[in-house]
Parts: sequence; structure tokens; C-alpha cells
Amino acid sequence: MVNFTNYDRKSAAGYAMKWALSRNTAYKDYEEWGGDCTNFISQCVHAGGIPFDNNGNNILKQWYWYSDMNRTPTWTAAEPFYKYIIGNNSSDTNNFGIYAEEVDYYDLEIGDIVQLVYEDNLAYHTMIVSDIILDGDFLVDYLICQHTYDLLNYPLSLKVGEKRYIKIFGYYD
Repeated sequence: MVNFTNYDRKSAAGYAMKWALSRNTAYKDYEEWGGDCTNFISQCVHAGGIPFDNNGNNILKQWYWYSDMNRTPTWTAAEPFYKYIIGNNSSDTNNFGIYAEEVDYYDLEIGDIVQLVYEDNLAYHTMIVSDIILDGDFLVDYLICQHTYDLLNYPLSLKVGEKRYIKIFGYYD
């Protein structure tokens, strides 16, 4: 029987705010190897209760980090992360692991993911929503945290570039 567990958005955002301006030494810092953004976001998502996924039939259909030498590109690189997180649950995945969907801007919640993309829609940067600014019921802005140009609770509206938005629902086990 397949069980679904909800994503702990507050824990993911809490981790993001704790480590946005520093590094958790339990993980390698990839700043000097092209950037640490997706590695940091994967840590946040994992802190939100999403377990490692070792079950895909190839490394691009898995998501884990045990060490620098034992990790997947889906953990540390923006576009492989996107392909994994969006493609993980479909008719051929047997509903195992993370469940997420690409959504519209107004559908984001704390703990969801924003990526900057090139014109050809390939991701080059990954961020997490850490807070939401409201004026009554009116959405004013989202605040994000990121590594690679470390930012803590930075207004998403000030980030230049095309964006895509990813809502994480939880995971199947």
C-alpha cells in the first residue's frame, strides 16, 4: 500500500533561514564548482521531511546526498533537480518519492521552489520561498533564501530573469 506524507513547509523554510548566510558543514559547499544553490535547496527540501530517493532506474531518477562522492546530479544541479522533482511521480513511477508540480506564481506557499531559467527554459538557479508578504488578502511579494550570492528573506520581485515555480506536496513511500 502506498502512503502519502505531506511536506513540512515550515521546517524547510526554517532550515533555509538558518543556513542562508552560512553553510551546514554536514554537506559539501559547491560554491567553487559552479554554485551551491541547488545543493542548498535540496538540503531545505530534505529538512522538510522529503527522504532520499534511491529507487529510480538511473541516477537522474534518484535524489540523494551521502557525501561528495556519493550523490546525484539531481541534488546539486538546477536542471536535473527540476527534471527529477517534476518527473518523479507520473504514470510510470509507481508513486514513490517526492511529489511536486510546476504551478503559477500565485500558487506558491512557504517552502516551495523558484527557479531562474534561460530563454530555452533550462534552469540555472534555484531558490526557496521563506515567507510571504501580504497586505490583507493581497499578495505583495514572496521572500526567498538562496546560496550562490547568499540571500536571506530577499524579495522575489527584485530577482531579474524568467522564473518557474514548483509546488512540493510531499512524498509517497
